[in-house]
Amino acid sequence: MLGGNSRNRTHTRHTRGGTTTACAAVVTATAVLLGPTAAPASADPIPDYRPEQWGLQSVEAQELWEETRGQGVTVALPGVSVNEEHPDLVDNVRLDTRFGANDGDVGAGNATAALVAAHGHGMDADAGVLGAAPEASLLVLPTGDRMAEAVRFAVEEDAQVVLLPETDGSTDLTGATQDAVNSGVLVVGPAGGREDPNVLTVAGTDEEGALVPGSPDAEEIELTAPGADLVTAGPDLGQTEVTGAPYAAALVAGVAALVRSEHPQLRPDQVRAALVQGSRTGPDDLPALYAPHAEGEAVGTAQDTPLLDEDLLDARERAGAVPVWAWFAAVGAVLVLGALLVVLWIRRSTADPYGVKAERQEEDERIAAERAAEAPPASRRKKGGRRRRTRGK
Repeated sequence: MLGGNSRNRTHTRHTRGGTTTACAAVVTATAVLLGPTAAPASADPIPDYRPEQWGLQSVEAQELWEETRGQGVTVALPGVSVNEEHPDLVDNVRLDTRFGANDGDVGAGNATAALVAAHGHGMDADAGVLGAAPEASLLVLPTGDRMAEAVRFAVEEDAQVVLLPETDGSTDLTGATQDAVNSGVLVVGPAGGREDPNVLTVAGTDEEGALVPGSPDAEEIELTAPGADLVTAGPDLGQTEVTGAPYAAALVAGVAALVRSEHPQLRPDQVRAALVQGSRTGPDDLPALYAPHAEGEAVGTAQDTPLLDEDLLDARERAGAVPVWAWFAAVGAVLVLGALLVVLWIRRSTADPYGVKAERQEEDERIAAERAAEAPPASRRKKGGRRRRTRGK
């Protein structure tokens, strides 16, 4: 079950009605009755919990935000339930209940979703909590025993990252996760579940850098990330603190979304390698998530990786390759057609398509005929007229 080893501490806050509205009404009434001298000192009615988000600061995800905040990337969360109206999550969540009702542990689901892609709230989003990729999209797929179907559906919906929940290990998802990786999707999950080589397994650490209690053996852990006392979205409209491997995996999924947004040409294994190799030394010499170094690794890999998937192009060519001579013939035909079109355009531009020249010629001939008819006849000598004498006679 997701978040089975988490500790929750909810901070009381009401954004709609409740104590905040009541206090505001009392303050307003007092100001009206007693005048400006009775006005209390200014206070922020919506707490800003971001300074308490030590996990986000520890991995330094904000260092990547000048380049990307995860826009264009979808992170799928199969097997969880969320309150899509939470002010820190609203508009970032797409909820699809075809595999199960949204009636699970909303507290754990909200906490996980917010660590990935919470965007804060309030004026200029200056309150609430933030996730590692605040502009990424979340595809939430509540389900019980249809987890494999939900994972495959996430792939069909063009998710670039799939974040698995904590399970009891009874369900074998190897086939679905292999299909996801083959389709270009990075799969992230909490360490300690059923062994699956397709999943980047993550364990949680506390602020002192030690593994959280209940973490699995080191050989089951591929990457560590902050996973203790993390301030995130709560089950209602407030915030809470959680501890557990699923929440550490959520931070990794958020940083993975940043990398995928900035370098969409990278394959899942390349993003996975960037996250692990671009890490810092953590507990028991395990790698610890560090976003700036992961981005540096991704930049180096992306320089040698074209935006087009060459393997996919090769597969398409093998399936139905077009001979080289056919390409040359097609290019030649295009050039010939282009030359013909140019000739036709020149001829048409120099021709008289509207008959203007013919009409003018006809008009000129008519005017000439009228003038000829109006002109007097030429003079001729009359018979018997005077003749010029010849000299000498």
